Amino acid sequence: MAAPDTSNIDFSMLLASAAHDMKNSLGMLLSTLDQMDSTTSESSQQLRGYFSLLRGEASRINNDLIYLLSLYRLQNKQLQANVDEVYVPEFFEDQQLRHAVLLQAFDVALDIDVAEDVVAYFDAELIAGVLNNAIVNAAKYTQSVISLWADLRDGGVVIEVRDDGPGFPEGMIDENQDYQRGVSFKSGSTNLGLFFSNHIAALHTNAGVVGRIELLNGPNGGGIFRLVLP
Repeated sequence: MAAPDTSNIDFSMLLASAAHDMKNSLGMLLSTLDQMDSTTSESSQQLRGYFSLLRGEASRINNDLIYLLSLYRLQNKQLQANVDEVYVPEFFEDQQLRHAVLLQAFDVALDIDVAEDVVAYFDAELIAGVLNNAIVNAAKYTQSVISLWADLRDGGVVIEVRDDGPGFPEGMIDENQDYQRGVSFKSGSTNLGLFFSNHIAALHTNAGVVGRIELLNGPNGGGIFRLVLP
């Protein structure tokens, strides 16, 4: 019996389909972990710690699958930025609520630092995905607090996710304009979240100016993930 012909297999489509199925399964897993954690006695700190660890790793995998699916859609011109007016303080509050379980698991506070009248124009759903990546990463390395900061600048908006951890490695800051170069199968680092974030930022354009992300270290320590939208 002849071997089946594999020359016409669209592996990118198969990967996207498999990622979609895995994402749905992980969503059910995350929901179950939340239910188990909520019904576990406060005195069972070790067990709750295991639930937090499992949820954190499952969330990381789920996020990577979302990034892969989004990049697949972007490559196939199925993803575009639907720019609309966004009330930034309310947008930040939504992110604070969205990450409440994760922040509680890491015992980290999320502060909001933005003027009450800041209004910007961007795709709220896509930018929420970008901030999700930055907040999840910051939660792993910060000591006690993450800050969401924003201000209007040059006709656009600058959004920062700041932490009080050790900061980004210098090599990572030096290479932060070429995220594909950071892929390492030996270390397991793909920088997929940064690669995704950079492409989502670039979907936002205005008068020839293209959105971008930057990685910095604060003058008093800690890492800063900066999102500049025109």
